[in-house]
Amino acid sequence: MASTDTTTVADPAASTGGKGRRAQAAHDHAQVREPEPNQPADRSVSVWSVLALIAGSAILVVAAINLPNLGRWGDEHGNVLVFLCFFLVMSIGGRWFWAGVDALWGAIRGKGN
Repeated sequence: MASTDTTTVADPAASTGGKGRRAQAAHDHAQVREPEPNQPADRSVSVWSVLALIAGSAILVVAAINLPNLGRWGDEHGNVLVFLCFFLVMSIGGRWFWAGVDALWGAIRGKGN
């Protein structure tokens, strides 16, 4: 009888407890996928992004117009309360403004939102 020599290849992921598969999956997930050259890039912007840009801009403009009133409001309601409320309003307005700008910039560059 002739003996057959079979070579088995061990799965490196199995010997490391699955760490190899997780590392490979993380590596595959981290790769950036470029759009195909013959397909147009998605250049759309959501309605919510445009509304966020408009609302954020309006909030920032209204806050800038009311800067001279902060001293009077501080005397009437307390400096800490006025500062915290003004900071909160400016933070929300700035966040919405930059979310809209980022979405528009991404659409202009062709990366979508």
